[in-house]
Amino acid sequence: MTVVAAVLRKPTWMIRWIRPAGYALTAAAAVLLLLSLWSLFQSGRGADHDLAAARDDVSQTAVRDLALINSIDPKVAELDMTHWLDVATGPFADALKRDIPGARARFAGQKAPSHGRVTALAVTALDRSAGEATVLASVRIFTEPAGDAAQGTEQRKRYEVGMRRIGGVWKISSLRALAPGGSGP
Repeated sequence: MTVVAAVLRKPTWMIRWIRPAGYALTAAAAVLLLLSLWSLFQSGRGADHDLAAARDDVSQTAVRDLALINSIDPKVAELDMTHWLDVATGPFADALKRDIPGARARFAGQKAPSHGRVTALAVTALDRSAGEATVLASVRIFTEPAGDAAQGTEQRKRYEVGMRRIGGVWKISSLRALAPGGSGP
């Protein structure tokens, strides 16, 4: 036998060892892949995911409702005030109901609509079991130009907002204005 033929000939012990080792490595890789996929699937579930989902729900509701509470169109002021009552509950709803006559008087002289927009928001406390949350928010209120005014006006407000879950829906239960640039009074 020549040297080339001896080199090209594979030893039988290597052939018997490679095939089972390949099967074992393939099985181990499949098990590792399945465990990784299961772990990835489970990472999107659990208490942390539920807490994040509740926080997102509170945030989205607060952004929508604060924009609504800080907006008024004098042409449909009665409807806007009705919407305010729809997003309020508890002491805040009671205060709004008491203030409706005063609000009507304030908005009777207003010519241009005002639109609120939440520019920053943070959920600072959340108790899912009690259905309560506290939110800090910064709101810009734009009033469109009216009459001969060349431009509208803009106000900035900061609020501490109490939220309460009523029947699966978050509503504003308290609204406290904060001093600009610092902590509340």
